[in-house]
Amino acid sequence: MPSTFTFTTGSYGSPAPFEHPSLKLLVTDAQRDRAIDYLQEAYADGRLTKEELDERMGRALASRTRKDLNSVFDGLVMVPLASQALAAHPAYAPLVNPHRDGTTGRVAGGLAYLSSVPFPLVGPGIFYAAATKGSYARSQAARAFNFQLVGLLMMMVFGVLDWGFVAGIWAIAWFALTVIGGIKAFAGEDWHNPVMKVVPFKPLDETMTRSIGR
Repeated sequence: MPSTFTFTTGSYGSPAPFEHPSLKLLVTDAQRDRAIDYLQEAYADGRLTKEELDERMGRALASRTRKDLNSVFDGLVMVPLASQALAAHPAYAPLVNPHRDGTTGRVAGGLAYLSSVPFPLVGPGIFYAAATKGSYARSQAARAFNFQLVGLLMMMVFGVLDWGFVAGIWAIAWFALTVIGGIKAFAGEDWHNPVMKVVPFKPLDETMTRSIGR
């Protein structure tokens, strides 16, 4: 999605002779969300303090025009002169998916799934406890934990019924779905395990609030 850069201010360099017309366009909720995602990633990377994050998020939520929204990136984004001339602001565009909450969140979400292979329940449980409430990472860790719990319960049932063949098929399916979940989480996708779509048992809260602090 094309976006803009405040071409007339000195925030990113020397003043320019005109203001790009697209700076007057009204921003959408999706653009505000993407801006907040970018700010959260900057905070996770240590480029913003908690106070700076809260202040910039407040301004992002209150933004009406693209010019307003661009100002929340002051000091965070270096935009080449060629991009400035086209009013292109890279911080608007989601690198993967609007459901992500930064590189750190995607990596944590993916590892939460993959940790289930050597450490069922324990692995995703640790990531869930360490992740921020409402974050993408915590949501993915909860989904991984819930699936692992259901998977173990199903294996126990198959064992009691002495359904060895079915248990073998389920073990393969469990491994495949766990790996797929990890891949999807690394990509920042809001993927739902097909098994869990029909299983109502979800002890850990999978709710994700994309914009923490709203």
